[in-house]
Amino acid sequence: MPCDFLQYVTKDSVLALNGTNKLEILNEMIDAGAALTNLGRDNIFRLTWKREQMMTTGIGNGLALPHIRVNDIPDPVVVVGVSEQPIKDYQSQDDEPIRVIVFVIAPDENQELYLQLLGSVSRRMRSPEVVKKLISCAGNANMLYDTVMSL
Repeated sequence: MPCDFLQYVTKDSVLALNGTNKLEILNEMIDAGAALTNLGRDNIFRLTWKREQMMTTGIGNGLALPHIRVNDIPDPVVVVGVSEQPIKDYQSQDDEPIRVIVFVIAPDENQELYLQLLGSVSRRMRSPEVVKKLISCAGNANMLYDTVMSL
């Protein structure tokens, strides 16, 4: 049975982001991921930027999907963030600013689960209307959480 990324979203993993550029935004996401996984922040930071250097995770339409696989976590962690400011330097594939970021941290030993999670995010978030709905919640983590969970 395919998994859904929403089963790994918690109130603590939904963020109203304050950063104004890619580094600041990803740092907020990495801090949350490190806290939720109990892994070292430096390791998550290094893996995230290594992945980002291979190819941008800005998939377009205002959405970014940074994703990494790590050792030593039993279950995936999904962090969802919405930025109040358009992130113009994210280098999205469509050259448009990013506002919604879904950060997936998955166990390294389960490639199938990893791919299912990424597919689930893509299916649920591909609609421009969904991205706009999430952007309308920018700045309010509680409203954002409720909106994410209703997708």
